[in-house]
Amino acid sequence: MKSSRSIERAIGRVGDLPPMPEVVAEVLRATSDPDVAMSEVSRVIEKDPALTAKLLKVSNSPYYGMKQVVGTLKLALVILGVREVRNIVLGISVVESLKDSSTERLLNQLNFWDHSVKVAGFAKKLGTHLRLNLQGEDFIAGLLHDIGKMVLWRQMKEKYERIFDQGDGHSEALCKLEKEAFGFDHADAAAVLAKRWNMPDTLADALWFHHDREDRTLADAKDPKLAALTRVANLAIRDDWTTEDVSSLRSCTDEDSWAVIAQDNEVMNVEERARLLSEFYEELNAVSTPSF
Repeated sequence: MKSSRSIERAIGRVGDLPPMPEVVAEVLRATSDPDVAMSEVSRVIEKDPALTAKLLKVSNSPYYGMKQVVGTLKLALVILGVREVRNIVLGISVVESLKDSSTERLLNQLNFWDHSVKVAGFAKKLGTHLRLNLQGEDFIAGLLHDIGKMVLWRQMKEKYERIFDQGDGHSEALCKLEKEAFGFDHADAAAVLAKRWNMPDTLADALWFHHDREDRTLADAKDPKLAALTRVANLAIRDDWTTEDVSSLRSCTDEDSWAVIAQDNEVMNVEERARLLSEFYEELNAVSTPSF
């Protein structure tokens, strides 16, 4: 991850964050070895039955898009692979660790969870369609893209709630208000969490780059395609798909992102992108938002 002054300011201001759960730290340590045995990864995750249950719930969610039911952790490891299981474990654990009594309003009443899960499902669908082989990082980057908002909600309390309400939760206006109040925004706060939790650089950068900012370009991300995909998915969930004016669909007109995504794929024009993305949007809206 490229450093920035805003991240350095954020590091000094967000305060103490929850430590990474030990089981997650063990999973990351174990999976850092490319030759790790599936039985070893299974042994570590099974120490936490609740985490195991949530992992299976994510895997079997229609938002994740598995074509067969995954009934056991061992089967999940066989079908998904070690890296993909690791990514799901990390995604689940980040959200769980940041939950407290103060975040209930953000998660539920203000639709933070609904938006995050839909971006995750959208990123997974688009990544799979484009054969980007992201091994679950597409889903988890989508799920965690706004996690910096949750960090600020916990750490800045009432001050951030007022800023969030003033910005109506919408990213561009909210980012501006965050920068004015703190000197950094929620993408920087997500980068702080990623740094402290030793998240994979590819995932950390996807969180940091999910907004179009002058101080960062997609080419600088550890995995530009993952970062671009996350950005497009976030825009797509916020776009108005009832419009007939495809030029107003920001997810379809973000040329920087599509130039990265389409490097190994047939380049689509704006109308083709709109047809594809609207199809994914309708598929997601056809099922209820899952809780994990």
